Amino acid sequence: MSVRQPVADPRRPGALRVAAAQVAMHDLRAGSSIVAVEGALQLGFRDHSLAWLGDAVPLTSLALHEGERFVMPQRGVVTISAMQAQAAAFIVLCPSTDHGVQGLVRRAAHRLAALVRTRLGRAA
Repeated sequence: MSVRQPVADPRRPGALRVAAAQVAMHDLRAGSSIVAVEGALQLGFRDHSLAWLGDAVPLTSLALHEGERFVMPQRGVVTISAMQAQAAAFIVLCPSTDHGVQGLVRRAAHRLAALVRTRLGRAA
């Protein structure tokens, strides 16, 4: 299998196409979505928090069939390949960034919760 940038699909604006023996790699933020728009995809990723362990961390692999969507639970590198012998097309949707007061409050709450978890983890 070759790893290279997927080609833009001229029939579907915004969609990327992977050939049968091709693997696309994307570094995605938490909340990013991958939508299979044509054919079936094979996704593979590892737990980002354990990336320092390298190949010792098991690879999470899942099938994404045409019309299905997968939302990344955490930041990480995802490999995307076609499951069948023919090419497949997909769209990567980045999470919307929260603007305004609600987004500011939401981000502050997440950062505060992360700080509390870190402090509690060190105290234990």
